[in-house]
Amino acid sequence: MGLQYIQTLPITTKQDLREAGIFGHLAVDRKEIAQYHESTGTTGEPSASWFTQEDLVTGGRQIKQCGVRLISEDLVLVRFPYALALPAFLMQQAALQTGAGVVPASGRTVVTPYPKVISMIKRLAVTVLAGLPREMELLAEVARLSGADLSKDFPTLRAICVAGELMSDKRKQHIEKLWGVPVFNMYGSTETANIATMCEHGNMHIVDEDFVVEVLNEEGTNAVPYGEKGFAVITTLSHQGSPLLRYYNEDIISVDSSICPCGRTGAKLTHYGRRWERICFEDIILDANDIQEAIYSLSPIPVAWQVIEQERGLHVLLDSHEVDKWSEEEVQSLLSSQLQVPITLEITSMLDRVSLMDNKPSTKPLYIRKRSTDA
Repeated sequence: MGLQYIQTLPITTKQDLREAGIFGHLAVDRKEIAQYHESTGTTGEPSASWFTQEDLVTGGRQIKQCGVRLISEDLVLVRFPYALALPAFLMQQAALQTGAGVVPASGRTVVTPYPKVISMIKRLAVTVLAGLPREMELLAEVARLSGADLSKDFPTLRAICVAGELMSDKRKQHIEKLWGVPVFNMYGSTETANIATMCEHGNMHIVDEDFVVEVLNEEGTNAVPYGEKGFAVITTLSHQGSPLLRYYNEDIISVDSSICPCGRTGAKLTHYGRRWERICFEDIILDANDIQEAIYSLSPIPVAWQVIEQERGLHVLLDSHEVDKWSEEEVQSLLSSQLQVPITLEITSMLDRVSLMDNKPSTKPLYIRKRSTDA
């Protein structure tokens, strides 16, 4: 049976994987296992994934296709957590395959607090930062609190690679403006490794030698028209440890054709957030990308924010050291206009800047709170 018949097969859901158990979709002998990874379990039980040594090499190759174009002269500071999460290890593999050096400055640990990382970027002449988008924002805030000038004090830094969180166009532009270097996004998951990488022209290209990416309607029964939003269904073509067939990962994406100046002709992917983040008000559907685009349209852009779903609209919390530049009425009007729902606003202190400058590790942020998750 060829790939053209793949749509005749049933989908695999997160619940299927949970019911199968940790070893249920292990496809190699235990002696072939190189690493075990699992997701953070944001939406329920963590998802397990197994990797052979060849899988890790493949994951590094996937990252190498990113527009950052790592070279042997690079020194990459990896800020992804080195604990069960996958991206740090794939980034390290990509560096290994290109001869680049690595500074394993794991996030969410007391060993490498934010001020130390800022110091290392400068002292070690780091050329590439890699981590969650939120880490790039928090590091920029620590640099500001430390009196550093991001545009002048890190002259060797040439690029930032991010993954693990949604990054809308305006969020990307914000991080680029903070650091003064291009930002390259990567899209994947613990269960699949890296599905798509951003080229130097800002397009997220699917690694089509390793994945078949379908976009289905909410019921998972039919494909949506090319270029339209739907739900991602991923088939791994090269993963050995725990391969997946038509995995419905609950991410909202679109896939479209792309003739890109970078030379790639395969499909490009756009990520809009996760299903559980979607908020609906009658005929208004807001995905996480819509909310991010609105938040990152503000001036100044908040250092921390959260959106809370209410019965008839959204309650928005904002934090900035430039709070005096905000007019509550103007901010409320702008957000309401962009999101097309009633907005209530609370300008407050959300970020513990004392802890940020101390030895306290960060935690996974929650940007969108649905009514169903409230206590």
